[in-house]
Amino acid sequence: MRRGVLRGDTALDTSVLVEVALATGIGRELTEQILSRDIRPYVTVLNLAELLYVLCRLLGMGEAEERVKLIVDSNYFEIIGSDDLWRYVADCKCRFAVSLADCHTLALARKYGIPALFYRLESEFKPITAELRAWVGSEVFFIREE
Repeated sequence: MRRGVLRGDTALDTSVLVEVALATGIGRELTEQILSRDIRPYVTVLNLAELLYVLCRLLGMGEAEERVKLIVDSNYFEIIGSDDLWRYVADCKCRFAVSLADCHTLALARKYGIPALFYRLESEFKPITAELRAWVGSEVFFIREE
């Protein structure tokens, strides 16, 4: 991922949070951008729950909870509850055959008028990327577009 492509407020998908929590190369780069305030990350409570169970499966619940707690307690992430997004989430899920968690990320981006960042361009996104971007009303980025 090229530094400087994303700037400012950005909705992060769970897949991106996993990279941050595991401190992968991409995760470290994103963390640097967050700490330098180049990116102001927005996440949903559902994305945090999904992050916790993904990390739990990889690392066990104790380590997973510690890593999610670091993200939450850092105060660098704007954490948005579903009660602020439920109408947008339902509209997304009605229109597009993507996961409920992905709809939370997309709804967050739409409501706040900010870009959404996903780790990978998944197969279900490929045929509808233009429609997703139009619905969100801002950019939808993928770190890897394989």
